[in-house]
Amino acid sequence: MNLFKKSKILVIGDAMLDKYLFGSTNRISPEAPVPVLKIKEEILKPGGAANVAANLSSLGINTSLITDVGVDSNGKILRKLIKSLKVNLISKIDKNIITTTKTRIISQNQQLIRIDDECNNSKITENNIKKETEKAIKNSDAVIFSDYNKGSLANISQLIKIANKHKKPVFIDPKGDNFSCYKNAFAITPNLKEFENIVGACNDHNEIIKKAKKLSKTLNINSILVTLGFDGMLLIQKDKKTEYINATSKKEVFDVTGAGDTVIAVLCAAYLSSKDSDLYFAAIVSNIAAGEVIKQLGAQSIDGEELTSIVYKEINFEDELKDEYFKKFDELDTHNRIIKNDNELKNIINLIKSLGFNISFTNGCFDILHRGHTKYLDDARKLADFLFIGVNDDASVKKLKGKNRPVNNLNDRMEMLRRITLDDAFIIKFSEQTPIQLIKKIKPNILIKGGDYKANEIVGSDFVKKNGGKIKIIPFIKGFSTTNIIKKINKSTD
Repeated sequence: MNLFKKSKILVIGDAMLDKYLFGSTNRISPEAPVPVLKIKEEILKPGGAANVAANLSSLGINTSLITDVGVDSNGKILRKLIKSLKVNLISKIDKNIITTTKTRIISQNQQLIRIDDECNNSKITENNIKKETEKAIKNSDAVIFSDYNKGSLANISQLIKIANKHKKPVFIDPKGDNFSCYKNAFAITPNLKEFENIVGACNDHNEIIKKAKKLSKTLNINSILVTLGFDGMLLIQKDKKTEYINATSKKEVFDVTGAGDTVIAVLCAAYLSSKDSDLYFAAIVSNIAAGEVIKQLGAQSIDGEELTSIVYKEINFEDELKDEYFKKFDELDTHNRIIKNDNELKNIINLIKSLGFNISFTNGCFDILHRGHTKYLDDARKLADFLFIGVNDDASVKKLKGKNRPVNNLNDRMEMLRRITLDDAFIIKFSEQTPIQLIKKIKPNILIKGGDYKANEIVGSDFVKKNGGKIKIIPFIKGFSTTNIIKKINKSTD
């Protein structure tokens, strides 16, 4: 189970390439009294806004990134890294942009020096907002601005206006000596040093809270999450109680690089996934995530299911989760196995998928039930957790089988199906000549058909395979069919 709902988050900001050079220092240079590093390994990672996007993608979020990435050698590497993370990269091609690159030289798990290769690209960043950017904001569920003062966000005030116009919550990881450009944002996440750079030194939590409230009012910022390193976090929200969140990792700290990227990414994703848009809960989750990534070297991201497991363990959600799980099971059991309408179908499908079960689908007229039907349905029931059966209504059976069919009316046919499947299947009628519309509503994991069909001949097979599903063909038992039964009856009465 994953805590994070499928949502679309747009990241805009300063992307950079993080290089890590690992080696050993076993001798001193004869040229000067400095250690000689023998390089053994190089690791390349996305940094800055690209690391925010990487964090979101690893949580299972549909992620887009708008940033300035050069076409220099480091830019080409960074573009490749971003695309490998399944992040939709939106970046102009400009040979004048220099890709910010931070190289960390490490020996015996100790960082010796960091080399920064960068320039401020703000002079060549276009101040006008492209239509593509506004479209990306409009199509997202939230926007994260990752500001590293490298020039990609020279027009951030305009971007915030656009996001607010389209009612998209704005989350900002801020930088610089002036936060006025972040006016009207939903939430900002400065660390203590960044916060004090704006409001002045703070002696204790009370002073942080007081100054944060004043800053929030001045800039009309709904929420300020001040990250305090080993001391945890303070969440200050308009018209809500200030919350203090304890740090989860005080001992196992290896590297704090990228912790802020993780905080802003998880905060936004958890906020969109929470009940009643609960930013406090989202802050707790982001705090736990940051505590995990600082145990590892370099800018890291955490898998959505792994983080979900840790969150439930940390805040004792196991019993609550079990209660919710069995409550959904009970709700599913209250539904009649013969589905009456689309709303009922939608509710049942959502319940089954939220419980983590898979669905199979088959269809037919099922006019006079016989051994062939019972064997086929027994086999079909074993292929997935829940079987859905689409049944042709009376009018569509006539079109398919002739004016004397069906022998049994729709209600009788559906009731017999319910009984022979022992209430293990959900049954629903359809009126069209094919069940394609029903298949699109159900989106089964497995599409089942009986007979000698080839997979590509089955109605709905392309749709199911496109959505990651499978096709299963169950052979009929020879000699058993409704048509043969009718012929035998007619022959015996002659």
